[in-house]
Amino acid sequence: MKKIWAFILILLCLAGCSNKDEMNVLMAKYESQIGNQQEEIQELKKEIKQLETEYADYSSNLQQADYESRRIMRFISESEFDELKKEYNIEFEVKDGAIDFGVPESNSSFPIELAGNPMFIASLSKFPEGTDINYFVDDLENEKRHLINVSFDKDMKFEFIFVGGE
Repeated sequence: MKKIWAFILILLCLAGCSNKDEMNVLMAKYESQIGNQQEEIQELKKEIKQLETEYADYSSNLQQADYESRRIMRFISESEFDELKKEYNIEFEVKDGAIDFGVPESNSSFPIELAGNPMFIASLSKFPEGTDINYFVDDLENEKRHLINVSFDKDMKFEFIFVGGE
């Protein structure tokens, strides 16, 4: 907006000039600058629309991943393991008070007792291969906070829970 006012001010100053050729050259120069700025504005508008779309996709993905993760935790905390296997078509073993998803190989078993504890979103990572949502899970009895990763494939199908550090 300031540039438009500056343009108008320059035009008023030029109107006082007696040399029409100089005025025409300056007018052409400023019209060209305005045209360039309008093109830049259009490009920025396109970029804003693209970012809004990406944000909406990211937000939707976060909501879906969080909903499914909390639902999985509810199944685990209520010991509804058969329902979890049926609902998410996933294989795992329950042993020694923990769930072992078997993947990745370096993964520790997920302690069932953590499933009912408060958990807070730490991060969301979206990849071409899928989505990972990370949580801090509070172990209130031991005053510890655990980091877990709930992993989904590209179609948001649950894969496993990765147990991180404390």
